[in-house]
Amino acid sequence: MQGRSLAIILSGVIAIGSYIQYNMLQSNKRLTENVLNYTSRQTAQNIAQTGVYMGLRKLAENRNWRAGYKNLPLMGGNLTVRIVDTVFNGKNVIGVLASAKMPYSTWTDSSERLPDTVGNSRAYLPKGFIPASVKAAITANNPIVTLGTLTTDGRDHDLEGSKMIPNQGTLGIWTTKTYDQRGDSHTGGTDSASRVDYEPDKPAHVKTFKTFGVWPGGYPGTPDSILGGPSMGFPEGTLKAIAMSGINGSQYTTNPATLKYPLSGVTYVELANAGRWIAADVEGEGILVVHNAWKNASIEEWKTKQTFRGLVICDDPYRIHSTVVGAIVGLSPSISRGNCIGNGTGNILFSNEAIATATGSIIGNAGGPCDAQVLAWWE
Repeated sequence: MQGRSLAIILSGVIAIGSYIQYNMLQSNKRLTENVLNYTSRQTAQNIAQTGVYMGLRKLAENRNWRAGYKNLPLMGGNLTVRIVDTVFNGKNVIGVLASAKMPYSTWTDSSERLPDTVGNSRAYLPKGFIPASVKAAITANNPIVTLGTLTTDGRDHDLEGSKMIPNQGTLGIWTTKTYDQRGDSHTGGTDSASRVDYEPDKPAHVKTFKTFGVWPGGYPGTPDSILGGPSMGFPEGTLKAIAMSGINGSQYTTNPATLKYPLSGVTYVELANAGRWIAADVEGEGILVVHNAWKNASIEEWKTKQTFRGLVICDDPYRIHSTVVGAIVGLSPSISRGNCIGNGTGNILFSNEAIATATGSIIGNAGGPCDAQVLAWWE
């Protein structure tokens, strides 16, 4: 009887021990699964984050890049990055959308598998910005005279200059001095208070131009300060450095005859003291700078049937016969060639899209980390 009891007790101990051991093994397996699953998920997330950085870096080199990456092997997983034009918070932006997968893990028992783990990350980058210094289709620090049939239109236009975007424009002319409208020149724009659009007319509607404008802190005197200076990532010398780099077709020259067309990126023409660019060919897009240390570099007799889309920053714009879709900002407080901004058949058509496209093409090239301009980022 005693032997039978011992046998029963021993069997019970063995059963309990086996049950405990089984549970321990199962717990160890679940713990291992959880650790591996977490590691797999974290690795997938890291791959996705890396994909966003890769996309931002490519966009810093070329704002028009949209190819992305598809099924790219990376860190033992698989990465896909899509670059999309979209809207975020009411703003036109570039979306960098990254998705990563880690393959399932196989255990000793091949019938037990973990599914692919997925990581996602996304960031939104501004397409460009409108500098606060752009107060009108023509912003100037000197007296302005318009002659001939020059049309200055501060209403908002699309990139082609052919379509109007209602109630989104600005003034036709803003100057710290006087405005004299002569000949058959027409000026129009958008009232900054009521957002009412006014067609170019003569005489120009009083709500479409501003004279004796006051600039808090003093009128900017350099191209980089027009873009906002260091606070916007443009310390002095930045635009010139970008032009010298050749990024996105940028060019730097002291002789306009050496320029290659069409212009793109940042075109920086640095003239000698009182230097003149006569019969200026401004065909192209981007940001065009004509400047020197004395702020007396003049760009004159702009060729007819030429179109520039973007932002022109120049010391002394004189006799514009071309079409500018975007805006012009003049730097000089004392013009060297006279105050006739245009005396022919030129057109200055304000365009938020053209300016934002121009500034967007250089965001990321102005220095700093590639994610410095990101509006939002989610894992």
